[in-house]
Amino acid sequence: MTPAAITTLVFFAAFALFIADVLPLGLVAMLVPMALYFAGIIEVKEVFLPLVGQSIILIVAMSVIGAALFKTGMAERIGATLFRFCPGERTLVLAVVLFSGSLSAFVSNTGTVAILIPIIMGVAAAKKVKPSRLLIPLTAGATVGGNISLIGSPGNLIAKETIEKFSEGAMSVTFFGYAKIGVPLLLVAAVVYALFGNRLIPAKGCADAEKYAAKERAKADWKGWLTVAVLVVTIGAMVVSDCVKGLPPMHVTACVGAVAAVLFRVLTQKEAFASFDMQAVFLLAFIPPLGNAMIKTGVAQCISNAAVSVAGGHGPIVLMAVLWITVWALTQVMSNTATCAMFCPIGWSIAQATGSDPRAVVIAVLIASSVAVCTPIAIPANSMILEPGNLRFKDFFKPGLAFSAVAFIVSMVLLPILFPF
Repeated sequence: MTPAAITTLVFFAAFALFIADVLPLGLVAMLVPMALYFAGIIEVKEVFLPLVGQSIILIVAMSVIGAALFKTGMAERIGATLFRFCPGERTLVLAVVLFSGSLSAFVSNTGTVAILIPIIMGVAAAKKVKPSRLLIPLTAGATVGGNISLIGSPGNLIAKETIEKFSEGAMSVTFFGYAKIGVPLLLVAAVVYALFGNRLIPAKGCADAEKYAAKERAKADWKGWLTVAVLVVTIGAMVVSDCVKGLPPMHVTACVGAVAAVLFRVLTQKEAFASFDMQAVFLLAFIPPLGNAMIKTGVAQCISNAAVSVAGGHGPIVLMAVLWITVWALTQVMSNTATCAMFCPIGWSIAQATGSDPRAVVIAVLIASSVAVCTPIAIPANSMILEPGNLRFKDFFKPGLAFSAVAFIVSMVLLPILFPF
């Protein structure tokens, strides 16, 4: 078999195992790069290198800070303050999507979700709402909100570079250049999940509720305020890390905050080690090599070529729609950054050849790569809510597909208006 055929086979086998839920998700995730390695598709360093990736370090460190918020009872207090004017589940969902999306405009979606999980779990406990009903909207809002500003996600910078490079400086993207499409998408996400979330998202409680219970609130209140201070400083450093020289990157900043929580005895070392979910770590570490293999063996390029051939000769709207759907589908199982980087130049070239405004097509690719909400392996943020929400692979399908369909319609309507063909 050719490397491309083997990679395709591994992809479908992994997807089937994820859906069937007959093996633990973490085990299936680990089997993927092992199969690719023994088939000679990837090198051994590619199997384990992602374990020390920035996203995983960020998630682990923020999980420690989150555990400190739970132990001191501050998660419930913060949640009660932020969402005190949300009496019902629908208003809570609306507020969660808008708040996470607004924060994600300045902090990565992974960082946003890591920051808010403990707060949302506290709110769910206080309001007696099943955590799953808030956590899936949380990741959706954080994902879409990244399109509001230029620093919201790596894909934003990739699209900006494509537009400015290929136009030879004739076109540019401002800091809030994507907000014209990002803000409407965030508002639509808030409405969709608020109105239909209770029908689309299963009501599930946390399998390990004790882990998220407040403890020692009265005995060590000063530790709670110390933890809040650590969280605030960590978030502030994350927000400005990209524009202030000399500051460490986000994952290092998060590690400093986690160390502080243990150093000041808010958590014990044992509690810190128990705070992060190894299933999420395995999913984040061992699935990306599959996406890399799809690019390396030409599988992703074949899919791209097929999409272009289908759209050829049918006008710019059809072209943009086919590219949007193709990128969206690939993003559910491989890195959205890699997908965006691969398709932005393709979209630009095809748009120019058909006489369309290339910005519309490139931004369509960007948006499609951002709507990674249908599987828990699409983006790190989705994997992070599996354990606290007691969620399974298939639980993401219904709400993810519903929002993706609406996001597709919004993109197809707004982009030709904002960037006329």
